[in-house]
Amino acid sequence: MSRLLAFLLVATSPLPSFAEGKSSEDLFYVALMAFGEGVKADAAGDFDKAINSYEKAASLAHSANLHGNLANLYFKVGDHGKAILHYRKALLLAPDNRELKANLARVREIAEIPIPLRSMDDSYFAPSTIGTWCWITATLFWLGLFAGLILMRSLLPTTLRISIATSWLTLIVFGAYAAWRADHNAVMLVREAVAVAPLNTAGEKPSMIALRRYAGDSNEANAELKSGEIVHIDIDQDSTLKEHRTPDSDVWYLARSQSGGKKGWATSKELLKVLD
Repeated sequence: MSRLLAFLLVATSPLPSFAEGKSSEDLFYVALMAFGEGVKADAAGDFDKAINSYEKAASLAHSANLHGNLANLYFKVGDHGKAILHYRKALLLAPDNRELKANLARVREIAEIPIPLRSMDDSYFAPSTIGTWCWITATLFWLGLFAGLILMRSLLPTTLRISIATSWLTLIVFGAYAAWRADHNAVMLVREAVAVAPLNTAGEKPSMIALRRYAGDSNEANAELKSGEIVHIDIDQDSTLKEHRTPDSDVWYLARSQSGGKKGWATSKELLKVLD
């Protein structure tokens, strides 16, 4: 019941428009029922049924609790790629959740996926801080101009006034950089995807995912990714994701690893976007 209440409290994303003819309330009720079925199946040890129920709920609404549960289940059944994907989704909704961070680090370690070094981007320059940095920079700018008019008529030593002006300009430049950096991270988040190994023709998950030189199954592999590795999809000049549709309607993305050392094409079934 506590999980159900948590889902009600944090499921805030808008419901998709594919279910025409149904109201948002109807779709949310369907998502809620699917979530409840997932909780029961999880408690009964029926992981496959629980995953299917949670995935149904996730197609209608999002919450950190829902994606966290999905990640835990995929980890239990050994699907490290999808476990990492859903931990990333959960952390976007609950960025300060220590349990989610610990679980993500654990599955990366077990799957032998390189763990990115923590940078200031994670806390200070997150996409959600763009508005804050713009507000801080604008406030500093106008306060600095007002203070500058006062300093021009003050009796303070010239060197002190120059120091104050220099500090003000430094803060303005830093604030502008921080806003730009947060915006850049927002773009990178849109491009972020997780390599996930789908079932092959033999009904088994391949150990590696091929990044091909050109789009198409018949093309030579340019590099390989482990299931669970984070990649970024390239963008075209119009800032849309770089993709190619083959005659059989498969969608291929041109992507590169976080280090930039691996680059190539893979299908949308092998590269699942964090923001879908």
